[in-house]
Amino acid sequence: MGSRETPAERRRKGPRFGANFMSVLEVSRELVCLCGEGLVIDINSAGIAMLGAENGEQVVGRAFRNLVGGDYAGVIDDLLHLKEIEDSAFPIKIVHLDGGTFEAELQIHPARELGPAYAVVTARDISRQGHLARTARHSEDRFQALVERSMHLVLLCHGGRIGYINATGVKVLGGNDPSQFVGIPVSEIFAGEYREIVASDLPALLDEGGVVPMRLARLDGSAFDAQIKATPLPSRGAAPEYMVEARDITGQIRAVAALRHMNDTLEQQVVARTHELAEERFRAVEARAFVESLLEAVPNPLWWKDIDGRYLGYNGAFRELHQISATDWVGRTTAEMVNAEFAAISAKADVKALADTGRIQFEAHLEVAPEKALDVVVNKTVWRARDKRPEGVIGVMLDITERKRMEAELRRLATTDVLTGIFNRRHFMEMARNEVDRARRHGRPMVALMLDIDHFKRINDTYGHPVGDVAIKALADVCTEIVRHEDVLGRLGGEEFAIVLTETDLDGALLVAERLRLAVAAIRIPAEQGIVAFTTSIGVAERLETDTTIDSMLSRADMALYSAKRSGRNKVAVG
Repeated sequence: MGSRETPAERRRKGPRFGANFMSVLEVSRELVCLCGEGLVIDINSAGIAMLGAENGEQVVGRAFRNLVGGDYAGVIDDLLHLKEIEDSAFPIKIVHLDGGTFEAELQIHPARELGPAYAVVTARDISRQGHLARTARHSEDRFQALVERSMHLVLLCHGGRIGYINATGVKVLGGNDPSQFVGIPVSEIFAGEYREIVASDLPALLDEGGVVPMRLARLDGSAFDAQIKATPLPSRGAAPEYMVEARDITGQIRAVAALRHMNDTLEQQVVARTHELAEERFRAVEARAFVESLLEAVPNPLWWKDIDGRYLGYNGAFRELHQISATDWVGRTTAEMVNAEFAAISAKADVKALADTGRIQFEAHLEVAPEKALDVVVNKTVWRARDKRPEGVIGVMLDITERKRMEAELRRLATTDVLTGIFNRRHFMEMARNEVDRARRHGRPMVALMLDIDHFKRINDTYGHPVGDVAIKALADVCTEIVRHEDVLGRLGGEEFAIVLTETDLDGALLVAERLRLAVAAIRIPAEQGIVAFTTSIGVAERLETDTTIDSMLSRADMALYSAKRSGRNKVAVG
């Protein structure tokens, strides 16, 4: 027996259409038509006039894809057959019955309640905007010529899809013609986990602003490293428009790998030569000069110590890192010169190296100045005298601070919501499932809350979407202040939030919900039209013994949320 569809799920699926909706939309000044299996079934009077028809019979029965010009016909057919769902409006050309065209902004809404492959199509005439754009065609042509001759991949995207790709981009992605990419989701050109990040949270990439290291995928399935920069553009419709630039850095990465290999080779040479110097006790002036030159040529910080851990010397990169002279640290130990945490790890590595356990490697946090710390990888090995006895330890260091920062940033993008800074939907669901499993194993209480902003559409319509975003952020801030660190808070989408209260029974949860309700009602947001105040409705659901997943709890909490709204809003209801 299938699970019932929750109100939240019905809301997220978009508008619903009754049998008489075409009569209602007859007053619309935009083209509105009903399509089934891609064919026009009904069309309003404004649509008949926009297509240059005398009556509806001239349009009904036609394939809607034949009314679309340009490269979008195939994509339109997939959307009309509900093979793909595009939430945002996008620009296309509509073909008059007499063969002429006009520019329009198109949006397709699934209407499965009317039929299995039914869709409602709306189109807004944007020819005037197109005329204004053509007056700047000369400048655009010059810009396009520059883009086409760019050494790097350049994309122009509308919503989640590619609208333009330059010749370099086609070549870099292993294609033969721009038509292989125009119209496809922009996430398809990314490889591995990056594709999922872009597909699930494209605004996060747009908000980055700077250059981000990622991996792209060619048509043959192979992947390559690239630096990506996404730049938002002024949008002509509801869907965001943006430019994506990508630079293939495979060659640079190979060069870095070659440099690291050279460093390893130099390190081996240094070790070998250091053995010889230990045997000769630095008696040959020529040998000493050679080794000093060799050590100075190594680009990474390098040092050597005696068996008691005292510095015997170090190269120029080491001196530059610590801002010291050639003799400042000679005869001193690591514990005397750097932070205690790094010194302790380094001392253990020295012991292992002297015990002849081979090359020792470790990562650590090194403080090189009062307000400057680095993440580093250190390699150490023993050097020996003529009789093979250990004489000391040689170390080489690599700065990995930037790599650590990029790894942390990628983890942040994958788990947090850009607007509010709290967990995004995917990470919230993962954390909530873990809490349900833990509560079931140990028989502990747990409560789920669903809440959203009452009359949120009214706020957006009255004060604008920027004020709506401020309201969403304010609600998230209130939730963050009230819930505990061990609780799980996430934004499920739009103005809808969910909270999992761990180790909390129903009475405790109702107290928290009431505090949230009162705190939200006290929020005041200044706007040009005046002070904005709003309330929240909250649904509460306690974990039952029959609950095996978080989904069942959230479903009951969502139904309770709608019960609170039906009873007047600004209330807490239990499901």
